[in-house]
Amino acid sequence: MKRLALLLLLSGCSKPPEAEPLAFQSLGAFEYKDKMKLPDDVARWNGRTVKATGFMNPTSQARNLTTFLLVKDRSSCCFGKRPQINHYIEVKLKPGTTADYSSDPVTIQGVIKVDDRWDGDWQLGLYWMEGVEVLK
Repeated sequence: MKRLALLLLLSGCSKPPEAEPLAFQSLGAFEYKDKMKLPDDVARWNGRTVKATGFMNPTSQARNLTTFLLVKDRSSCCFGKRPQINHYIEVKLKPGTTADYSSDPVTIQGVIKVDDRWDGDWQLGLYWMEGVEVLK
């Protein structure tokens, strides 16, 4: 009986959290100023498992990507100006997986970190996802 209870308890714990849909509008709906406190409705996403849809902005090559920026629209991708700091997510795929650049929208899933990262006076980004799956 104890084994059955333990098995049931452990099987309930292994289910990954349900991913919440995340729209870029909720991340970029404010004017960012250097080193500002981020709005509560943005900071609340930190550590949550999310699904986000956007466009790939590859930072190096077009094939076998392990990292890319997920941007809200095509004008922020590849040939336009660099997107605003609160209009993209820095994406790092699960170890051992790659993706090829697509001009179509893609949906990703993973845990988002909301963290205003700096290297001295150089801002690195606001939104980060590691261990990401590309769903489509």
